[in-house]
Amino acid sequence: MKFTFLSINASKIGILLFFSSVLLACQSQTQALRVAVSPWLGFEPIFLSKQLSFEGSNAYIVNELTTPSHVMHALKSGQVDAGFLSLTETISLLSERVDLTVVAIIDRSVGGDALVTRQDIKNIEQLKGERIGYESLSVASLVMDDWLQDTKVNADDFVLVEAKLDEQLALFRKGEISAVMTSGPIQSRLVDNLSANVLYKSAAQGQPYYRVMVVRTEVLQKKRNGISNLLKNFYKANTWLEEHSREGYKLIAKRTQLYSKEVRQAYGNIQMLNAQQSIALFSGNFILGLAQEKAQRMAELELIHRAPDLSRSFTSEWLLELNGV
Repeated sequence: MKFTFLSINASKIGILLFFSSVLLACQSQTQALRVAVSPWLGFEPIFLSKQLSFEGSNAYIVNELTTPSHVMHALKSGQVDAGFLSLTETISLLSERVDLTVVAIIDRSVGGDALVTRQDIKNIEQLKGERIGYESLSVASLVMDDWLQDTKVNADDFVLVEAKLDEQLALFRKGEISAVMTSGPIQSRLVDNLSANVLYKSAAQGQPYYRVMVVRTEVLQKKRNGISNLLKNFYKANTWLEEHSREGYKLIAKRTQLYSKEVRQAYGNIQMLNAQQSIALFSGNFILGLAQEKAQRMAELELIHRAPDLSRSFTSEWLLELNGV
């Protein structure tokens, strides 16, 4: 009987320990920074930091959503604390009075956003009258306008249809669209697997298209540890990728279900920025000025109702702290 009594107590202690560990895990999950990203190879260092088990990587939870629109919705609804978006997408949210702060400039697209057409369509004349898909709430809207202006063609010459990033491959395969303004892994799959043509790249006009990290302003202080660890590990992983590109591309290829060759080619269209380069873009209000120009242009194109006040939405404070300044 004595043995039974001890077993029961041991069981009770075991149960208490179990529920205590669950409670601690739940608290840890609550305190961790919740981050949302969509497919774009410039964001891969955040996943590498997890794969390589960098110290502090448990301070943030990464949710990969299928489209930029979904990331925008998650930020707007407060389902996540931070996100990686294009500058254009960030402006769209700020115009809807979503209180966000841009804390880092991640990369610059130098051809990573592109207009891709069916194999048999090799020029604009052949494309006229055809259906072109693009995600209207994403950076694709401005790249589309760049293309129209650069080639001096009218939007009425084409049928422009909504095609979110996670729908584009299927729509293209089915022939429901003849071309698509796309980016990242989708661009690689269309070109390499379906022999599609790249008719236009975002770098053609020299227009700068930046991706940024944004944080909901209300959590800047509450989730300070998570933000600091995320930034530190993102740039650490970025440096690691530069120094171990062959191994890094293999890890990225495995995670994204691409070939290492496709990953390497895609990175040729992305200028990754380190912390110092990001700080330099904040200095002299360069990135703020660029954002204001884009916001005005977006308002003129009726992509947003009005250009928002961006004066308090950009800060280099976190990067300066990271660099010990």
